[in-house]
Amino acid sequence: MKIIMLRIAVISLLFLLLSLQSMAAENRPDSDSKEAGITSVATEAAAPPVTVSAGTVPISLPGKSDAEMEFVWELDPYYSQVSLHFPLTDAPIPEITGTNEFAVYRKLFIDSLVPRFMLVEAAVFPMPLIGVGLKEYQRDFYKGFNVGSSDLNLLEAVTAGFQEPYAFSIFLGDMVSFVKPGQEKISSNKGYMGYMISYSNQHIKRNVLIPDHNVEIEWKMKGERIFKEDKLSWSFRLGSKLHENPDITNTLYFGLRRSNLDFTADFLSLLNNSSIDFRWDFSAKDGRPLRQEYVIGKKFPIKRWGVALKMDVGVIWENSARYTGALRDKDFQNLSAVIRPNIEF
Repeated sequence: MKIIMLRIAVISLLFLLLSLQSMAAENRPDSDSKEAGITSVATEAAAPPVTVSAGTVPISLPGKSDAEMEFVWELDPYYSQVSLHFPLTDAPIPEITGTNEFAVYRKLFIDSLVPRFMLVEAAVFPMPLIGVGLKEYQRDFYKGFNVGSSDLNLLEAVTAGFQEPYAFSIFLGDMVSFVKPGQEKISSNKGYMGYMISYSNQHIKRNVLIPDHNVEIEWKMKGERIFKEDKLSWSFRLGSKLHENPDITNTLYFGLRRSNLDFTADFLSLLNNSSIDFRWDFSAKDGRPLRQEYVIGKKFPIKRWGVALKMDVGVIWENSARYTGALRDKDFQNLSAVIRPNIEF
């Protein structure tokens, strides 16, 4: 357990250092941004997205002059979603005009104690679904991606890391909107902190669907800031996942993710244009480690086209105790590779 806690501390420190590095980069002399400021100005309608990857549609609410409901959508090969944002008070979403991330976190934490916004989301994970479909209906084609006599299958590596094919979620907490002077928002540009409950009726085990009504309950901090030349997203969560299927062990988990894209940074910069995604799952019964996921990514921006080539690689370790009964494999494989090529706009 000491080793696990040490890993958590080291990676959390790395997460902090990356955030500080990004903040320093954004505060360069030619920036128009000043120290972080929080206002109560009503949120303006987002500008039309430059790609078909994401969008926001504000919806005025009767009887609420400032508060607006928003319809948000996002398309991605690995995570696509539609959601509705509901204000629970008459107050508009506060706008953040600066770059002081810690001021944002502090405000979100204090305000999330009394939820002021609700979010309802339906998400689907296309690539994992493709992996499930190919393994079920095109088994020979799927086996054709085996690498030699090893246990590595390239299709499994490309679709690994998702434990359900889709999910429905409800979030209650606080929300802020990120703006930058002189620039229009390209996406929803929101920061969230609060409580989320998610439901799915299927579980994915190595690209095989298993019937399982499952619920996730978590405390979550999540956000994205997307402007013309830079994009920053992050997620930090603590939670528990409960399974109706008795052969899948209930878990407690801790996870963090951070992703940065900067078209002004050097093409081969080490810290800029990178991402980290880590998650640890422990048995809810005895606390033993059941699953560890480590994924790092590198982005190669092409400013002229406004896109970045992206490659994530990593490894997933699983304890054989994660599954019992009919789901326990005789030739259980502890390690799975993760390979996720993508294009980011």
